[in-house]
Amino acid sequence: MTYSFVDIETTGTSTRHDRIIEIGILRVENDKIVKKYNQLINPETHVSPFITQITGIIPDDLEDAPTFEIVKDEVYELLRDSIFVAHNVRFDHGFLKNEFKRFDMQFSMKQLCTVRLSRTLFPEHRHHNLDAIIERFNITCTN
Repeated sequence: MTYSFVDIETTGTSTRHDRIIEIGILRVENDKIVKKYNQLINPETHVSPFITQITGIIPDDLEDAPTFEIVKDEVYELLRDSIFVAHNVRFDHGFLKNEFKRFDMQFSMKQLCTVRLSRTLFPEHRHHNLDAIIERFNITCTN
């Protein structure tokens, strides 16, 4: 099986109006990481102080970053023929789907949501956000 673990940061929560400012992908084939991808994306729009506070990404970081148009083919190839895995998968998949749509590219993948997976595997736990999962499994995370 091939999986693409995806995390994106955006200018807001609306897939129609907001844009991606960072994308991270780990592509796993046969239980081995075969590709790591992390890229800041110039959203060609305003990044609010609220988003900067949440993500740590400041507008100056994005000024010289490529636009999604420049990285779209590489991102598509990384995701192609894999299962799209994300925490709250509808958010990440929805943003990518709309970014590709801006360039008349169809994007639809099999998806695995780690929030739903956590709820299924650990119904006795009340919280399933990343902080709760990190604490539950004693995972060390520097950020």
